[in-house]
Amino acid sequence: SARTRAKLMDAAAEVFAQEGLEAASVNEITRRADVANGTFYVHFKDKESIAAEVAARIGGDITGQIDQAMVDIDDGVERISFATRQFIHFGTHQPLWGWVLIRSGSYLPAMRRQMETHLYADLERCRLQGRISVAVDAFLVDAIMAVVFSALSARLRGDADEDAGSRASELVLNMIDVPQPLAHEVAWKAVELKELVLT
Repeated sequence: SARTRAKLMDAAAEVFAQEGLEAASVNEITRRADVANGTFYVHFKDKESIAAEVAARIGGDITGQIDQAMVDIDDGVERISFATRQFIHFGTHQPLWGWVLIRSGSYLPAMRRQMETHLYADLERCRLQGRISVAVDAFLVDAIMAVVFSALSARLRGDADEDAGSRASELVLNMIDVPQPLAHEVAWKAVELKELVLT
């Protein structure tokens, strides 16, 4: 049933958050979902298939909600700053999902691709608006993602405080050659971050 499938996906997200994808087991997922191991295989081929679905759900939900929150922001620099801060805010205020993102991000290419697609679009918007002149390529996107994921990880470990989103945003804007005074202004500007909810 759809309810059992949802229970399995929620349990998988918890296990991935706590143990990471590689250490996670089907037995632990089914134990937390309170279903028999055989039930798992009615819904999913293996651990990797449930991980891919969990990743697609997380990636789609997060990027969709961040895009919706930015619907009135046209400036590419402001969009990149807002998305950076919003992503870190989300992962910090929903630590279960934050740890899923950190511990499973490199193993779940579907989630990462969705996030990269949105970042590429905003970087291209910046370029077309004449705001940046750096080459928009996979290296730049990977470097930006590394900064954002590192800031989220530091927040979740308690090694960074509430300003981690603005600090990461300013660093990202510096990486794409936004002039320092503007990068600082945009990264530290008061914005209303949304409380995102995964469905």
